[in-house]
Amino acid sequence: MPSDLPDYAENLLQRLLANRRNLFVDPSDRLSTGSPGPQHLAETVAFAPDQGNIWLFGRRYMLMQGAAFGEIRRDLIREVGLEKARGIYTSTGWHAGARLAEQVSRQWPEGDHGSLFSAGPRLNMLEGMVNVEPIRFEMNSSTGHFYAEMFWHNSLEAQEHLAHHGQGSECVCWMQTGFASGYASALLGRMVVFRETQCRATGHAACRIIGKPAEQWADLDSDTSDPERDAFFSHLFHGMSEPEYPLATQDSDTPAMLGAAPAFLRSQRMLHRVAPTQATVLLTGESGVGKELFAQYLHRHSSRNKRPLVSLNCASLPESLVEAELFGVERGAFTGADRSRPGRFERADGGTLFLDEIVSLSLDAQGKILRALQEGEIERVGGDKPIRVDVRLVAAANVQLRDEVRAGRFREDLFYRLNVYPIRIPSLRERREDIPLLMNHFLQRYCQRHQRDIPGFSSRLINTLLTHDFPGNIRELQNLVERGVISCDDGQPMDLQHITLNGELFDEDAPLGLTAEGKLGITAAPMAIAGASDGAAAALPHPAIERLTAFLNGSDERLRTSLGEVEGLVIDQALKRTGGNVTAAAHLIGLSRAQINYRLKGK
Repeated sequence: MPSDLPDYAENLLQRLLANRRNLFVDPSDRLSTGSPGPQHLAETVAFAPDQGNIWLFGRRYMLMQGAAFGEIRRDLIREVGLEKARGIYTSTGWHAGARLAEQVSRQWPEGDHGSLFSAGPRLNMLEGMVNVEPIRFEMNSSTGHFYAEMFWHNSLEAQEHLAHHGQGSECVCWMQTGFASGYASALLGRMVVFRETQCRATGHAACRIIGKPAEQWADLDSDTSDPERDAFFSHLFHGMSEPEYPLATQDSDTPAMLGAAPAFLRSQRMLHRVAPTQATVLLTGESGVGKELFAQYLHRHSSRNKRPLVSLNCASLPESLVEAELFGVERGAFTGADRSRPGRFERADGGTLFLDEIVSLSLDAQGKILRALQEGEIERVGGDKPIRVDVRLVAAANVQLRDEVRAGRFREDLFYRLNVYPIRIPSLRERREDIPLLMNHFLQRYCQRHQRDIPGFSSRLINTLLTHDFPGNIRELQNLVERGVISCDDGQPMDLQHITLNGELFDEDAPLGLTAEGKLGITAAPMAIAGASDGAAAALPHPAIERLTAFLNGSDERLRTSLGEVEGLVIDQALKRTGGNVTAAAHLIGLSRAQINYRLKGK
C-alpha cells in the first residue's frame, strides 16, 4: 500500500503520534465501561434551537432525515456511478471519524484507553447511524496487536440502500466503515482498516465488521491507488471492484416488494433462489402478509413468465363448484352447463397456478389435485378423456399444514407434494422497521390514485402504528393509509382521527389503543395511582402509592419516592391488566413497546 495518505490524514496521524500515549490494553479486556462512558458522551451534545445550532464537542453538527440521506446517496450513485460514490462516502466517513477521535482524545486526555476507543462506536450510535454490538476486541502494547470485530444492527446506510436499490451481493455501509477506520487510525496513530464481511444489504440479519492494521490485509500489499482520489478509499476499506449486479429498478406497473427487515429479507432471498426453477412452492403466513405478491414475483422471474399466471382463492368457492373451477366443465355435464369451458389448470397450461387458502378444499378435491400434479393430466367435469396440462403449482396457506394433517383435515400425501420448497412470509409485527417505508409507499400510491396532496404523517400517527399489533398485517396498513388519504384535507399531515371513522376504534380494547376522545390512552395508569375510583390503586399495594397520592393531592411532605419507582409500578400494573401483553400495556400507558422493553431490562 502507499506510504503516503491524503494530506489531512497524514498530518493528523503525525500530530497524534507526536503526543502518543500507550493506548493498548490487554487482549482480555472488552470494550471498557470506564471514562468516557455513554453518559459522558451524551453530555457533549448541546441544542440551541433559538440560534439554529446543534453542538458536539463544541463543533457544529446537523440533523438530517434518514430518508433524505438515502435520496442524496441514490442520486450520487446515479450521477457518478457506484464505485465513485462508494469512495466519496468512505472518504467522508474516514475524515469524520478521524476528527472525532482527535476531539475525544483532547476532551479526556487521561481517559480509560479502552473507553477512548469504544467512544467511537458509541458516538456512531448517538448520531443515529447504527447499533453496535462488540464481538471481539484485542489490543496489546508489547506486540502492537490490534483486532476488533463487531456487529452493526439497524444500519441506516444499509436500510436506505435497500429501500432504493434492493438486495445485492456487496456490502454497502461505506460511510460507517470509513468512520470506524478513520476513528481507530487517528486514535492509535497507525493505519487501521475496518471492512464489512456481512451486510444487511446482502440478506444477513446484521452487518459484521472486522478491523486490523492495514498491513495485515493481504490485498493491500501491492496497492498503487492514488491516495488523493476517492478510489483509494474505496479500495482500501472495501477491497472490491464494481459489483456485478445491476441496481434494482421498480416498474411503476409492477407491485412493489418493499422491506429491509431481516425476517423479510430471508423470505425474499428464498424466493429469489427458487423462482428460476420448476419446483412447487408452498407459501405460508398470516392473512394479509403478501402471499399473492410473492406468487406474482415468482411467476414474473420464472421461465414460464410468457405464459399466464392463474390465481384462485379456494375459500371463495362453494364445495359444489370447486371441481368445475379447477378442472373445467363439458357441455351438458349438469343443469345449466350449456357450453364447455376450461378450468384453472387448463388456463394455466405452460404457466403458473396459484391456489390460495388451499387448506379450505375438501379431502376429495385435494385428492384430485394430487392426481393432476402426479399424472400431469386432468378430466373436465362430465368429460371422459384426459387432458394433458403442464403447470407449476404455487400453494398458500394461513395455517400450518402439518397441524391440519395431524387433525385429519388435509391429505398427508398432498402435503408432501406441496412442501417441496416452503417459504414462510413474516407478519408485519416481525418487521416493524418496514412500517414507515410501507406507509410512505402506500401514501404515494393512494395520493396519486385519488388525486390528493397529503404531505406525510403526524409523529403521533407514526408512533401509534409502529406499536400497533396489525392483526391484518400489510393489508390492514394499506387500508388504513388509503382511508387516511380520503379523510385528510389536502396539505394536511395525516393524523389518528383520519384513520378512525364511525368510532370503530374508539373503545377501550381498540387495536390502536385510543380513548373516546381519539387520543392515545396515556392517562389510565396515572389516574389509578392518584386514587381514581376504578380501584386500580388498590391493586398496587405499595407505600409509594400512598405517598404519591398525598403529594398529588397537595401535601407539602417530601415525596420520598423516585420517579423510576413509580414508573416501574405503572408498568407492572399495565402488564397485569393486559395479561403480560407488552404491546397492549404500552398502548395503555402511552409508551412504545420498545420503551417498555427497555425499562423492563433495566429492572
